[in-house]
Amino acid sequence: MNPIVSIIVPVYGVERYIERCAVSLFEQTYKDIEYIFVNDATPDHSIEVLQSVIVRYPAREKQIKIVTHAQNKGLSAARNTGLDHANGRYIWHVDSDDYIALDAVEQLVNAAEKEQADIVIFDIHIITVKGVQIDRVTYESKEDYIRRLIQHTQKCAHWNKFYRKSLLDRTGIRSDERIRLAEDYAVTPRLVHHAQLISVLHEPLYYYETTNQSSYVHNLTRTAIESQYRADQILIGYFTTIPDAAVYADIVSVIPQRSMVSLIKNADISSWPEIIEVYKDHLSQDPSKGMTFVNRIIFSLAKNKRWGKLQLFMRLYHFVMRQ
Repeated sequence: MNPIVSIIVPVYGVERYIERCAVSLFEQTYKDIEYIFVNDATPDHSIEVLQSVIVRYPAREKQIKIVTHAQNKGLSAARNTGLDHANGRYIWHVDSDDYIALDAVEQLVNAAEKEQADIVIFDIHIITVKGVQIDRVTYESKEDYIRRLIQHTQKCAHWNKFYRKSLLDRTGIRSDERIRLAEDYAVTPRLVHHAQLISVLHEPLYYYETTNQSSYVHNLTRTAIESQYRADQILIGYFTTIPDAAVYADIVSVIPQRSMVSLIKNADISSWPEIIEVYKDHLSQDPSKGMTFVNRIIFSLAKNKRWGKLQLFMRLYHFVMRQ
């Protein structure tokens, strides 16, 4: 019997995208898959659309579970609910506005089994209004990769990580349900640190949708900003108490400042004062040794509330990044 793969799919506000996602899941070349859709009290017709897709795949129907939250609990809780119902040897979190290559599961299982990996990390496609581009994983060593995750220069997202369930079981690491944004930032670096063997597969197996304005990640409220701050504190607490804490001390010391800058880069100007308010206790620290020149400029302008200059600088920054 082939190893069972549990694919966990939180569902919220994805009426336009869920059919595309579900089709890519049900048409996988790999057969032994358990599908767990977690309805996080979605306010639209996402579940009805999903059910209309399920009836088109009778061979998959017995492999599908739909678990429903009576009220919206957020992405962290949806992921945890999925894990509670998962029976697979491997776990893959797939977001319901995204989709996957049709042989993705087969390739990931083969890679994990061949190397007996705790985690398989892989490349992705990023879908924007301008088209599709490939985002490659940079992995030189586990230490280097953890540093990149903490520094926001590699994606902490769960969806380009294929986990052996025994890693999750022996560490007990779950998403903090108080965190509504950046729950993966609090989880992924710790799981990578615990992993005994990591495999890197340079194949873009996942299609990440960036245009869904109703998804979890596009709602940057005060609660979301505070969630990022809580995730920062979880990482700081972990990476300052492990036996090899000295290895990561330089980057851990500026986690709040880096996260503050990352939020500013991705938020509308109206959110900037809220971001500064949440991170006000970390504005006095000099991050010069732990941040790039560009990030230090953003940090300094934000710290001093030079909103006009910061807005101009961010326009230039985003223009250059799009080129």
